[in-house]
Amino acid sequence: MGNNMHLFLDFIPALILVLVASYICGNLARYIGQPKVVGEMIAGILIGPSFLGIFAPQTMSTLFTADVKSILYILSNLGLGMYMFLVGAEVDENKLTKSLLRKCTILSTSGILVPLLLGVAIGFFYYSELSLPNVHPFLFALFIGSALSLTAFPMLARIIQERNLTTTHFGTLALLAASIDDALAWCLVALITALAQAQGVFAGVSAIVFGAIFACFMLLLVKKWMVRLGDKVEKAGSLSINHFSLILLLLLLAIWFTDYIGIYSVFGGFIVGLAMPRHKVFARELQSKFQPVVISLLLPIFFAYSGLNTDLTTIFSNMSLLIPAIVVLIASIAGKYGGCALAMKSIGYSWREASAIGMLMNARGLMVLILVNIGISYHIITTELFAILVLMTLVTTIGATPVFNLLYPTHPKEKRGVIDLKPLPKQS
Repeated sequence: MGNNMHLFLDFIPALILVLVASYICGNLARYIGQPKVVGEMIAGILIGPSFLGIFAPQTMSTLFTADVKSILYILSNLGLGMYMFLVGAEVDENKLTKSLLRKCTILSTSGILVPLLLGVAIGFFYYSELSLPNVHPFLFALFIGSALSLTAFPMLARIIQERNLTTTHFGTLALLAASIDDALAWCLVALITALAQAQGVFAGVSAIVFGAIFACFMLLLVKKWMVRLGDKVEKAGSLSINHFSLILLLLLLAIWFTDYIGIYSVFGGFIVGLAMPRHKVFARELQSKFQPVVISLLLPIFFAYSGLNTDLTTIFSNMSLLIPAIVVLIASIAGKYGGCALAMKSIGYSWREASAIGMLMNARGLMVLILVNIGISYHIITTELFAILVLMTLVTTIGATPVFNLLYPTHPKEKRGVIDLKPLPKQS
């Protein structure tokens, strides 16, 4: 009991620092026109070795002991599973039409294929410099390709929503393409983690097969039951505590099961989210019950844990790391922004709109931070590459909002040269 109380007393000050830093940096980010998540990402880095470790190393080591880090790791993984559950629950396949599906396919394919190929090329080129010796070159290259392919879907959704573009073809296309893009990328991540954990080819294939069975079970069988539950919630006007408990239990089982079979827990959370019904009342109740705890408590803990593993000083103090960092950053922008902008232009949008959506798709945000934590947890990447990918994430995420506002201004008089897209027709 004494040891547990001692651990509790050690953990609470660390948690308070995490939440205070997240609150201050998040609100400062909003003040300068950036999404709150950008400030929270920076807060995580500030309390780690990149800042606090330089100016107050003793304080950092006292607050964030090995035991405290273990608790942060557990809570951050729980938070990620729940967060990806909320992301999956926001993906609305009902908005797809044949025309929009064709455009989404072109945009999402360009958004994932071009940066994936560039990332794989970089991975093979820098394998000897940046990889761990026991990691297969193909797995290492595939990991970097995945990191460059991801899009910050929740951040993109918030920007689209804040600009009242959700019901336009532009906004719907961006949202659906980003969701498809990330769904494909996370399937790739599932493959990577399965191969990373596998003791052999058979074990890796088994993890993938069990993952596919799990996804089919959730999306074909459980989803039907959830639709009936959604109908009940819609009639009642609220989600009862019993139904909420069942959903939470289902989510925790999925998180545990996918991690157990060798696929990272975020995949389980995302699939359960996709299985949720899209009824208005159900969606509102789900967000209102999960979001406060996930956004205000668990995600800041994840950012803190990521920040404690990130040492940006290793990049700027070592020229041999600075050059690969610049190469990764340039390739990430050229692949994601360039690929998406060219795809948008090819399907009839103006260069200005094509550039605007390309910049939104180029933001990595929380998604890549999740991926690099997977990489460090499964010993796929080094701490140096971890820092390089975090730096790439910060730059692409911070640049997304101001460049999008410049290309797609809010004020109608400033929208010269930008096509005003009509709202989507209401489905009968």
